Amino acid sequence: MKDLVQARKKEMSYHEQFYRDTALFEPGTWLSKPVEVVLDMLSRLDLNNEVRVLDLGCGVGRNSIPIAQKIQKTGGSVVSMDLLPIAIDKLRTYAEKYKVNESIHTKVADAEFYPITPGHFDYIIACSCLEHVSGIAAFRSVIQRMINGTRNEGIHCILMSTEVMEYQIETGEETEGEIELNLKTEEAVSTLRELYTDWEILIQRAVPQTIHEKKYEKEIEFRSTWLTFAARNARKRF
Repeated sequence: MKDLVQARKKEMSYHEQFYRDTALFEPGTWLSKPVEVVLDMLSRLDLNNEVRVLDLGCGVGRNSIPIAQKIQKTGGSVVSMDLLPIAIDKLRTYAEKYKVNESIHTKVADAEFYPITPGHFDYIIACSCLEHVSGIAAFRSVIQRMINGTRNEGIHCILMSTEVMEYQIETGEETEGEIELNLKTEEAVSTLRELYTDWEILIQRAVPQTIHEKKYEKEIEFRSTWLTFAARNARKRF
């Protein structure tokens, strides 16, 4: 438990500082634009209807704001949830700036325990979120709530880092990343395919990624496998 607490503390500290120092859509940062596949999956829904979206681990609105811009004219809405109050505070400011504040409903909460209303959402996103839960049991529990919270033909888009390593540029030392849930890619994929066994798998891919960043006052390379998994609800339950 001590390692989990330490990992959570460091991740929160890093993101809090990053959000203070970096503006939404700032060029040259990972906030510079929405994740392309997140918008691609949104386009598979009928956007002429009122679309309900849940963005777990929304940060300052990298995906929430572009989604709200696309769905607000037809009464669509986004529930944007993040653990960090600073992220939600900044999201509210950006939502006003981009004139989508009436379509975005913010929540400060932990995804691991966040209750999802059954059969409510058309689209649920978990982008760089599920690797921050406490373990594989929590990972499965959150996804099961996501599944239960999805309407007919609804879509999930999960993006997460697996097999995380951190390379210290100054010393050349490589260590396992201090992240709450550092799954092997194979375990993450097999768990997802098990949980989504009766859904239509739309995307499954895993690619190596290296990101140069300053973290904990050190220059590092964040090395991982970037897992993208998207699926459509074909169960006709709701």
